[in-house]
Amino acid sequence: MFESVNLRNLFPAVRENFVKFTNSIGSSISNAVSNLVHPDRLFISKDLPRGNAPSNMALFDGNLDKSIVGRSKALAAENLKRVSPADLKAAGERDKKEFFKMLLPAALESERKYGVPASVTLAQAALESGWAKSPIGGFNIFGIKGSGPAGTVRVPTKEFIRGRYVTINDNFAKYNNFHEAVMKHGQVFQGNYKGYKNGLAAYANTKNDYAFIDAVAGTYATDPKYKQSIKQIMKDYDLVNMAKNSYVI
Repeated sequence: MFESVNLRNLFPAVRENFVKFTNSIGSSISNAVSNLVHPDRLFISKDLPRGNAPSNMALFDGNLDKSIVGRSKALAAENLKRVSPADLKAAGERDKKEFFKMLLPAALESERKYGVPASVTLAQAALESGWAKSPIGGFNIFGIKGSGPAGTVRVPTKEFIRGRYVTINDNFAKYNNFHEAVMKHGQVFQGNYKGYKNGLAAYANTKNDYAFIDAVAGTYATDPKYKQSIKQIMKDYDLVNMAKNSYVI
């Protein structure tokens, strides 16, 4: 819908002013949480599914569009890196949708890179961290075990073993920021596990977010009700539509 409009011919000053505007954004990003929610989103459209820009879309031609896209992606990553655990927790306490929107650009980026539905990523972040009330090691909002870029932390955790819940101490990954945590979460599903492979294949073939969590839940968590809990969050907050109808360059 954009290719028929030649902004260069209609508005000779648009290119120059837009470059000045985006440069000013890059040099003066506010630390306020309200500015961290949507700084990367240039527009939202129901015609643009899952954050994937159509190949024939051209807001500008030449090298300028590449510069804008690159700067926009960098802003999304940098802004989420600035979000503290207290910021995300406060967002979840104010408005659950604000919590999801703060993580949405990274969730969409993870979907593009790793094939994990953004809606599932968002729901897992909420469930595993209690809406950021208890992120492990500060930024591990997915309960991922092992070692992370910032090291390891050993904490007690509940596991469903032999038909009952038991508390054990285990090692969990530590991350430097939430953007890093979301990207590492996407990488987890590239592991050599049948459940993960089935989930990625099911989603790639059907684009059914629920089919993905059905396939991976048993591998990801020991809780037999895990997939039901994730699905309920997805439904309660309409996360599938949030992801599909949001376009982030």
